Amino acid sequence: MDPQALENDALAAVADASSTDDIERVPLVICPFRSLLHMETDDEKLRALRAARVLLEPEGRFAFDVFSPSREDIEETHGRWLEREAGIFERADWDEGTRTLSLSVRSGDVITTFGLHWLSAPEWLRLLDEAGFAVDELYGWFDRRSYDGEEDMIFACTARG
Repeated sequence: MDPQALENDALAAVADASSTDDIERVPLVICPFRSLLHMETDDEKLRALRAARVLLEPEGRFAFDVFSPSREDIEETHGRWLEREAGIFERADWDEGTRTLSLSVRSGDVITTFGLHWLSAPEWLRLLDEAGFAVDELYGWFDRRSYDGEEDMIFACTARG
């Protein structure tokens, strides 16, 4: 089955579960590995954020990481096979008009390709607000450095009452 279809089905199940009162609430939800970038539209991203919000206890925390590429990154990587680890190559094909990265990974004769769909920090902030989150921190990397408008974004949020 298509990985995107599986992800959409999983999100639908969480959203459907949110309509019941017996769902277990948790103090923390994480969405690692830039998972939200696999969703193509703002509506899909908002649906996932709302599903995460439903799972949280009051004042629960939500954390996730995403990116928005820099001009330099696009210019340095577009259309080129780069060896990221021994024997593992990546090729980034960027479409700035649709803000889509088609990322191919190759090892030996095996190649897989998937799409990532990025947003800017202000767009994420708008979606988080619509989903019922207050952003406590926006970091530029996992070491908690301040976000300076560059590529990587790590959001730490609290569910609003």
